[in-house]
Amino acid sequence: MPLSRDQLDIYRDRGFIFLPGLFTVREIAALKAEQARILAEPSDTHLRADSGEFLGTTAMERVSPLYARLLRDERILSIAEQVLGTDLYCHQYKIILKEPFGDLSLPWHQDYAPWVHHDGMPQARALSIGIFLDEVTEFNGPITYIPRSHRAGLLDYEVLDVPGTTPIPSLPNATVERLIAEGDIVAPKGPAGSATVFDSCTAHASGRNLSPYPRHLIYLSYNPVANAIENPSRPTHFASQDFTALSAAPASALLAADEELTALS
Repeated sequence: MPLSRDQLDIYRDRGFIFLPGLFTVREIAALKAEQARILAEPSDTHLRADSGEFLGTTAMERVSPLYARLLRDERILSIAEQVLGTDLYCHQYKIILKEPFGDLSLPWHQDYAPWVHHDGMPQARALSIGIFLDEVTEFNGPITYIPRSHRAGLLDYEVLDVPGTTPIPSLPNATVERLIAEGDIVAPKGPAGSATVFDSCTAHASGRNLSPYPRHLIYLSYNPVANAIENPSRPTHFASQDFTALSAAPASALLAADEELTALS
């Protein structure tokens, strides 16, 4: 399900595009149920702050056939291939949790900054797709983007410690102020099942969840095999070293995979 010509133009101009209702209510219900099972299991791929706040989990394709199938779903893989070309692998795959009244916030950054800083990704040729597992509102910590901030490529950064994960190379306030003055500031909001596709150099951040409602998001980051990381310094659940090219699975396969899991349980 590639982007239309108009959608592709929006993505290239702004550095991201919002796609409301890309996944069905049934599909999101299956993904949320599987997420709950994964988070209940002990794993060194989970992310927790020293305070005990659960921040998320990583390497979803390793622990769940359903999430492995989502990674190859034609609705999202076709978009990544349309933008980046074929022969893509998954660089990073995670769920980030913004729990009700939680303290987690993420500073302004470009995804390519940690990928080159920590992992040695040669070029800024990757993209990410965020899938809403819950309704996202202005109150529960939406991701905020700066349109057109991707055009300058990798910007100077300062490395900040972030609880529960590896340090994040982040943008100084003066840089963010300049980018917003030039490109505005936008926080896509919408129902569960919506998705945002964004360039690895698009500046973004998210604040605390001020509401009594969760905001859980899936992040899938695709990278060309020809641009595979060369100097990884983090565990593989943060930066995959499996550079096998992905093949698309039909959209119908996602619920079929859930039915298979249900039959086995």
